[in-house]
Amino acid sequence: MRWLTVSLALWTGAAAQAQEIVMPSGLTVAFLDRFIEAQSGGERWLTLRYVTTRIGAGEGKLGYDDVVDDIDALCDGEGLAAASEVGDVDQVVITLMDRAVERGVHDPDATMFIGAYRPTEDGCVWE
Repeated sequence: MRWLTVSLALWTGAAAQAQEIVMPSGLTVAFLDRFIEAQSGGERWLTLRYVTTRIGAGEGKLGYDDVVDDIDALCDGEGLAAASEVGDVDQVVITLMDRAVERGVHDPDATMFIGAYRPTEDGCVWE
């Protein structure tokens, strides 16, 4: 029975990671992971990370200005829902990257766009 529980947890996590979201611009992103960090000042930050191969530099790639509204929408939708689920979150950080990069690993070839927000009852407020 314990094996079944572990397998189900792993499968559920893999399914969540494979979830694709179509953004208002039409851009499709895939959920990668989320984590909570306690800050030295006592705040709790929730980070949600997403992957799309369509961002970056070069022909046919989308830059920050092209996807900033999508990053805002991720906070207002997925970010606020996750913050409500977790509770007591002072900041929501949305990271949009062109490839899955292990947290804390330096990848100079990766493109990452990051938005930081205060969650409020009226939506996310960009900081």
